[in-house]
Amino acid sequence: MQMTPASQRQRAQALRRDQLRRRRAIASVVVVILVALAVWAAYAIPGRAPAVVPENAAAPVLAETPVVTEDVVIARAEGIEILLPVARDVTTAVAFHSVDNSDAISLEPSGERASGGTLGQRLADVFAGGGGLQYYLTAETGGGSSSTAGLDIGAVPGSPVVSPVDGKVVAMKQYKILGRYNDIELHIQLSRDPSLLLVVTHLAHPQVAVGEVVARGETVLGDVRGFSAGLDQALSQYTSDNGDHVHFMVLRITPELADL
Repeated sequence: MQMTPASQRQRAQALRRDQLRRRRAIASVVVVILVALAVWAAYAIPGRAPAVVPENAAAPVLAETPVVTEDVVIARAEGIEILLPVARDVTTAVAFHSVDNSDAISLEPSGERASGGTLGQRLADVFAGGGGLQYYLTAETGGGSSSTAGLDIGAVPGSPVVSPVDGKVVAMKQYKILGRYNDIELHIQLSRDPSLLLVVTHLAHPQVAVGEVVARGETVLGDVRGFSAGLDQALSQYTSDNGDHVHFMVLRITPELADL
């Protein structure tokens, strides 16, 4: 019997559908076989055993801003040593200057005075080759004090500041620089000579309280305060940053200061 064109098309379509079903069935079988082989390989082929962590292994520690690990004398106040209060790795500059306080005593710098010079020389490491300490003598003017009554230790903002002397915290207050920038002033009465008072400023996040005894090179007082670029800091002429620093001066206690 002769098939009509319509019947021929229907037969051809039926054959194509049968072929597609067979191909799909074969593809499904192949996928199942491949998955089975992969599972078998994962368990049958030996792999590298995971490392065993010893029970006494130290837990990982996140990197922190270094704390002072060695005693570096940066100045003396009437024979009493004043230590570098921040780690050497974060120190940017050391500078002495006069202050506007007639009760401030002269400090005796340690190390060699840097001559300044070119920008490259000014930005050189404050610790010269061989570990010697270099310091700058700035041209700031004060009210009757010596040219080394004030001490600025430049450091990376947020660096821990340890007490440079043995003593006792006798006062702490908040104030504003130029009426705009928050700051903290800390007073430490020296153990070696109770008539001397170390004044510390440019601290953030104080870690001590009034009445607390502090040990030089050990007790953390707080962090180096970072000021905005709007505050002109003289130390910036010797550093590659804003000149952030912690400031020290030593006062001879007078009857007025004794009431603080």
